Amino acid sequence: MFHLLLVFAHLLAASMALGAIVATDLRLLSKLSQDRVRIAPPNEFVMRIVMVALLMLYVTGAGIVVQGLMERPDYLSNPKLQAKLLLVVLLTINAFVLHKITFPRLSKGRRVARWHAADWVLVAVPVALSNFLWMFTAFLGIARPWNYGVPMRDIFEIAAALYLIAQCGVFFILFMAGRNVEGAQLGTLGNFVRRSLAALGSLGRPMATTEPAPRRHVRPPPKPTLAVDGEDESFAMTGSLTGRPSLRLVGQRGPVELKRRRVR
Repeated sequence: MFHLLLVFAHLLAASMALGAIVATDLRLLSKLSQDRVRIAPPNEFVMRIVMVALLMLYVTGAGIVVQGLMERPDYLSNPKLQAKLLLVVLLTINAFVLHKITFPRLSKGRRVARWHAADWVLVAVPVALSNFLWMFTAFLGIARPWNYGVPMRDIFEIAAALYLIAQCGVFFILFMAGRNVEGAQLGTLGNFVRRSLAALGSLGRPMATTEPAPRRHVRPPPKPTLAVDGEDESFAMTGSLTGRPSLRLVGQRGPVELKRRRVR
């Protein structure tokens, strides 16, 4: 019973992390419908989910290994388990790279079209590696037919091939995000691919093709005030042939005379 609870908690932690990562990837794809794409780092809530899930994976994974050693002394001699442990260590190192280097670069808000070569390397490589490692380690967790049967070399060869595919996919998506299609014809193949990826990322929901303009606070125009000639020295005196006091709208040229009413 305790073993089942450990496996369930391990699976739950992996599901939490994968769900947050997939949601972040879909958000990136949905941004391709915009003409000037800026990729923001994941929000703090998503990063906390991934960190908590990684901590849970470490705790529950250690418990599973200890229980496996109690039942079978050669438990760690499994090549698949050894490969998974090495990949988890690499995943942890890559997570620190993402938080210390990649996400601070994304927080600058620079458009993808204006990225430098260093931005492409320090963003595309860790992001592709993170997506690949999370997916592949989760797959190794359920690949029970590989236990004690598949050599570690074969596992790493498969991992290298899948990583190259993931890396090419990330480079392609970023390349499409860097294209400035503002004013381009909708019939071009590149723009069609870009819109298709955006529709996939938004799960079929139509997205806006341009970024919304930022709201600007517009001050209301000053209300016109009335000034009585002769009572405020800051205003010029207006001549009146009748000698009656006159009112003038600030900003108006001519005075407005007031007629006196006789009080009986």
